[in-house]
Amino acid sequence: MTLSSLSFALFLAAAGDPATGRGLFIGSLPFRNGGAPCGACHALGGQGLAFSASLGPDLSASLAGMDPEALDGLLDGLPFPTMVPVYEGRPLTPGERADLAAFLLPAAQPGPPGGAWRFELLGAAGAAVLFAALALASRRRKAPSRARLLARAANLPGGSR
Repeated sequence: MTLSSLSFALFLAAAGDPATGRGLFIGSLPFRNGGAPCGACHALGGQGLAFSASLGPDLSASLAGMDPEALDGLLDGLPFPTMVPVYEGRPLTPGERADLAAFLLPAAQPGPPGGAWRFELLGAAGAAVLFAALALASRRRKAPSRARLLARAANLPGGSR
């Protein structure tokens, strides 16, 4: 990180509010110029269900390792064709960009969402219980109907072959 990007990062950290950036991302706070919230299209891994949209890419991978100056430039220009109609004539203000950067940069971490191991553990435990129940149920199966009918016919008077 160069001195200018370090000073810019310090400026963003001082100027941007991560809580406001989070609100702007999920749409609980509107953008001043009326653009759609980022979370309407983008996911942000590890942040819960409010951050799981799937039209655009998951930003946790896209923004990991990006410096604040580059993110500010990206948010200022929004050079992606699918985003142009959504934000044309509705630019983000410098404060909104700073708030989004203060939220997005720390939140953009590569790897699986935090706590994902719990879902994996619950899935494995559920599968084990299901297989055990199926194994027990298969042991209590009734004899085939044909065998029961033949045994009943053999026990009736005059039922021998």
